[in-house]
Amino acid sequence: MGPSLATLLCLRFCVVQALQSFHDLPPPVFEVDPQYPVPLGQPLKLHCMGPQDSSTYRIYKEAVEEPLSLNDSSWESKTPRFEYPETNAQHAGRLRCVYEFHSFWSKPSNPLEVQVSGGPSDSTVGSLSFQTPPRGFYEKPLLWAVPGPSVPQGHNFTIHCNSSVGLDSFVLYHGKLEYEFKTIRIHSIKKNEAVFFLHNKTEDMNGRYRCYGYMSSEPHRWSTPSDVLLLSGGLSSGWCIMIHLIHVVLALAIPCGSC
Repeated sequence: MGPSLATLLCLRFCVVQALQSFHDLPPPVFEVDPQYPVPLGQPLKLHCMGPQDSSTYRIYKEAVEEPLSLNDSSWESKTPRFEYPETNAQHAGRLRCVYEFHSFWSKPSNPLEVQVSGGPSDSTVGSLSFQTPPRGFYEKPLLWAVPGPSVPQGHNFTIHCNSSVGLDSFVLYHGKLEYEFKTIRIHSIKKNEAVFFLHNKTEDMNGRYRCYGYMSSEPHRWSTPSDVLLLSGGLSSGWCIMIHLIHVVLALAIPCGSC
């Protein structure tokens, strides 16, 4: 009597697993554009780069607290580019990608954190097979600087980001989000407010600041961005006194024509 169907299927599975381990396909390179929080309704591009002859690409979303349905957690494409003209809530999350190469699947890529915010952007876009949720996750936080938006060089100052809707986590960006931006490390949070301490003010601390808030239980769904805080560099009090004295000396040195 020949081997049973179950035995053959098991043998085939073991052979495939052995071949898979033998090939040990390296993980793809996974990239996201843009790299800053993507506003709802705006474009999102994901690039899963495997070997040239790869036939299929898949993106998986890892669950934060509970398992996700297959429709909500995986997307498949015959090309390495996943382009979604209109970002929605389903795109937010921790993503990994894999590729298929001659019937074998690669190791998963390093994870990418895709944050989606409730705010508008300057660009426009298009669609995905998910329903677009209502716009906006949370209201924008309030952002301000102490002692004010004009800080003399060499002085210390703080930037405050406050949520009116009870958000418990915050991120502060410095610079234009389109390029050359950086995040500022948070120092303390209390009563729905984050405080960022910046010491010994320098020229490169001037410019645009913007903050976001989110709930720690939903770390990839961010608020609408705050209004831009424009920080400038004022002269120190010592320089102001010096300039005032120079004005007085010049005024006294100019002869009075009516005398």
